[in-house]
Amino acid sequence: MKKEKLSCENARKIPIEKALEFLGHLPTRNTEKEAWFLSPLRSETQASFKVSKKLNCWYDHGLGKGGNCIDLICELSKVSVSKALEILAQLKTVDYDLPQQHQTNFKESRIEIKHVKTIQHPALLEYLSERKISLIAAKWFCAKIGHSIPPSPG
Repeated sequence: MKKEKLSCENARKIPIEKALEFLGHLPTRNTEKEAWFLSPLRSETQASFKVSKKLNCWYDHGLGKGGNCIDLICELSKVSVSKALEILAQLKTVDYDLPQQHQTNFKESRIEIKHVKTIQHPALLEYLSERKISLIAAKWFCAKIGHSIPPSPG
């Protein structure tokens, strides 16, 4: 069965803000028209990575670069446009909503989520590389979760 390719036109429609969120990057400031992030392309302490919600484009003021969702994936993963489209096609097919019957089967959990961070442990990154797993795809699907389990009452 042949995989259907994602067109550039459809890839450009993928919301950059959502792509960044699934990659583990949350906005530091969010308004109706724009969202500001710490740059996913470099290290910084003051958010200078702007996403226009209306235009669905990004601009990194520190680098002087910007573009659409395809450009962002190309820049993040240092790949060609065709490879970026493959990555975006994988990410676009993910359904993040659990089926309704599964949601009602879960008991209330005592686990407290402390933080959710992008994966970055060197051993894990090396493993992903050895297995030829795209780092962008891995960051989309995986996260480092900090948690605690409070003692049982009674």
